Amino acid sequence: APGVQRFIERMTLFLSFVGLTALLVGGIGVSNAVNSFLEGRRATIATMKCLGATANLVFAVYLAQIMAMALAGIALGLTAGALAPMAAGWLLAGRLPIAPEAGVYPGALALAAVFGLLTALTFALWPLGRACEIPAAALFRDRIDPAARPPRPALRAAAAAGALALAALTIATAADSYFAAWFVGGAALSLLGLKGGAGLLMAAAKRLPAGGAEWRQALANIHRPGTTTPKVVVSLGLGLAVLIAVALVEGNLRRQIEERLPKEAPAFFFIDIQPGQVAAFDSVVTSVPGTGGLKRVPSLRGRIVRINGVAVEKAEIAPGSEWAVRGDRALTYAVEPYPGTDIVAGKWWPADYAGPPAISLDAGLARGFGLDLGDTLSLNVLGREIEARILSLREIDWRSLRFDFAIIFAPGALEGAPHTHIASIKAPASAEDLVEKAISDNFANISAIRVRQALEAAAHILDAVAQAGRGTSMIAILAGVLVLSGAVAAGQRKRIYDAVVFKVLGATRAAITRIYLMEFSLIGLATGAIAALIGSAIGWAVVVHLMHFKWVFLPGVVAATTVFSLILILIAGFAGAWLALGRKAAPYLRNE
Repeated sequence: APGVQRFIERMTLFLSFVGLTALLVGGIGVSNAVNSFLEGRRATIATMKCLGATANLVFAVYLAQIMAMALAGIALGLTAGALAPMAAGWLLAGRLPIAPEAGVYPGALALAAVFGLLTALTFALWPLGRACEIPAAALFRDRIDPAARPPRPALRAAAAAGALALAALTIATAADSYFAAWFVGGAALSLLGLKGGAGLLMAAAKRLPAGGAEWRQALANIHRPGTTTPKVVVSLGLGLAVLIAVALVEGNLRRQIEERLPKEAPAFFFIDIQPGQVAAFDSVVTSVPGTGGLKRVPSLRGRIVRINGVAVEKAEIAPGSEWAVRGDRALTYAVEPYPGTDIVAGKWWPADYAGPPAISLDAGLARGFGLDLGDTLSLNVLGREIEARILSLREIDWRSLRFDFAIIFAPGALEGAPHTHIASIKAPASAEDLVEKAISDNFANISAIRVRQALEAAAHILDAVAQAGRGTSMIAILAGVLVLSGAVAAGQRKRIYDAVVFKVLGATRAAITRIYLMEFSLIGLATGAIAALIGSAIGWAVVVHLMHFKWVFLPGVVAATTVFSLILILIAGFAGAWLALGRKAAPYLRNE
């Protein structure tokens, strides 16, 4: 069942995609956490500098704190990661096609620890280096007049080296390095797109027509100096784009599962029918009551050795077509095309064809081989090499169980070679035992294969794989939700400060709530639109160019995922805003 095998291979790519997206989203979460941690210690850092602490001392102190917290988080993560598969294996016992081998795998845990340490260090260097370089006086004013001084060149180079090391480690340790390389490139483009989108949103907020005071304040919150709009758009947008991409890929995979198994299938396939048994076989199998739709074709095997004159070892073959040159292929010959044949290029040979060897080729295989009409394909059939010219191309739906062959010869080339016949027939479930008995009683050499049992086994495998895919996608979705909430929570301290200032100036709680509602709604809608575009582009690229499936855009999935995430954003934002509104101004002003 090559279709099932290819589907499972592509599901493996999906699981890799989920793992990589969780890693990327986790990195953004670490960046937000470090920024929030340093935001709360801005005044302490400024005070240390006023008391004579050097930039190197401040950097060493806070880097040690950040890495200590990272190590604690990594230890907790490794413990949970080691125990989770055991718990999952116990919960899913009997539902998986194979039994997982529970145990602690030091190599996988060590790799996870390296990823954690490298991520924490890489995302901590830039904000920490910036805080250490800014003078103490500028740090005290940083909340309302942020300094634009970047870290020193050595730290910028170290942060860049850390990012490159993460990318290299991701590619080197991935199950499919080609896929991982595309993912790293796509992640970089997505981050650039989100930064550009944040810039456009801030520019648009400056130019939107002014209304009431609350509307003007909401717009000012989006574009003023020190605004968190870029951080929020990048964090929320990346998390949301990941959720949309995972949902779209998972939706397309689910659609493939639903379409992978044929709606109608024969009851039996028969193989090894000898040429001298053909007439007797046809008579016996059709004599069973309830049978019908008998189809029988000649069959033999051959190996592709040259593609348009080039040996297969040297020919350029697309990854999706390499299966055709791995071992022998099933071949047949026919005077007329089978019913339902979809010829997309060229013409079928005439019934009285008597020319040189010619074939009709699967159009998908032709694309993978880089062949067209008039090109040649050479096959070794029972030790004899036959070079055949392509006269037509057929589009084949391999999901169906009707007889079809990637390579069909014109009459004259294969009839003299030793070969057998294969056949299929439809029958109700009640007649299957009678059909099998009739064949086994009369033909000891003919094998009967029950299709219904094979389809049930394939359906069980696909269903188990699909459940694993959906369960694993929840990891990325959970990580995305945590980062979405964390990105909103990261601005909590600034919202408290703003709320206190508004209260001192006479603003009511209702007015401040309306300002936040306008601000969150504008940022959320803009971020949702940008993320929907980026997430859809990522999903399309993964499905079409990496998994080689037919892409179907699922607007309902995009809309549902976007609305779900935006609701979470608004809930998290207003939860923080409500806490800010509940703070009394006097204690906060005394602390300041």
